[in-house]
Amino acid sequence: MSADLDFRPMKPEEADLAAFAACFERNGTPRRLDALRWQYADNPTNELLVDLASSGERIGAIYAIQPAHVRVDGQQRLAAQSVDTLVDADFRGRGLFTKMAGAVYERLRARGGAFVYGFPNANSAPGFFKKLGWVSLDPVPFLVRPLRTAFLVSKLPLGAWSRRLPDLRLPILGPKLGPSQEIRPVTRFGTALDTLWERFSADINVAVERSAEYLRWRLSKPGERYECYGVFEGPELVAFCAYTTVDKHGGRVGYVVELLHAPGRQTGAAALLAECLRRMASDGADAVLAWSLSHSPNAKAYRRVGFMPLPERLRPIELHVGVCPLDPSLTQTLADRRNWYLSYCDSDTV
Repeated sequence: MSADLDFRPMKPEEADLAAFAACFERNGTPRRLDALRWQYADNPTNELLVDLASSGERIGAIYAIQPAHVRVDGQQRLAAQSVDTLVDADFRGRGLFTKMAGAVYERLRARGGAFVYGFPNANSAPGFFKKLGWVSLDPVPFLVRPLRTAFLVSKLPLGAWSRRLPDLRLPILGPKLGPSQEIRPVTRFGTALDTLWERFSADINVAVERSAEYLRWRLSKPGERYECYGVFEGPELVAFCAYTTVDKHGGRVGYVVELLHAPGRQTGAAALLAECLRRMASDGADAVLAWSLSHSPNAKAYRRVGFMPLPERLRPIELHVGVCPLDPSLTQTLADRRNWYLSYCDSDTV
């Protein structure tokens, strides 16, 4: 198709959201309209950073980044995650990806934006790293905690022998809570979570701010069911875990979306994590995945309950992680993965 295209920013209106959804539907990757509304129209930053290329009423290409408040080098800044990129099959070969990404990045930079980051898959990664100047922060820090022997057996080259082996539950061991601690559901996202995040992140240099407002929004994603539990010492929240269990990758998989704890409360966090593992096991999970860099404050809690790095050859999909600095003064900081905090809370797919 040789039709001319008009380029414009997306508006937070139902007509644009419906056209966005229709473009994805037409190209075989349907998106829920309520999820698009949550992601773009209801984003807590009140920023909308999506560009559309249209031919008449039809959307021919989309480049979307999801804005977020971040901390970087001790500053509170605006940044964004690259989340939705699509060129309609009838409009490919025109360089639209590079052109539209550049335009959106400039809009973010004009708003004082610090960087764009994301997790490109195998198909899109070359475009980000070779055409948009992204810096690689690979590998994505996958951790896994098997819950059934079948998960382990399925990853081994055993052939027909694998069908003869029993599928057994693996024990979930973890430390005990302190005498003044108890695990309770977290149903209110208020100042206790703000305080916990500030204490947890005191030495983190680069991260999306996991404020109570952000977590309230992030964990209300349409179509998902998140469970949230905390360790309390009296009225004080000292550890927090959010997780979900879904049918995915040919099995039932648990995901630790976030794990936060106060300094010196790694044992309580590990006890909380073990309890969440038991709940995911009861919900039929074969294994649980998490993202945690080895230097993250919660890395010890993950190790203590049996999480281990997931080898790249066993990962369900090929993902990369990278960043595009928009403020040149931050390039050195952003290019060093030791400065970053990441979790599945950063993922737009869980």
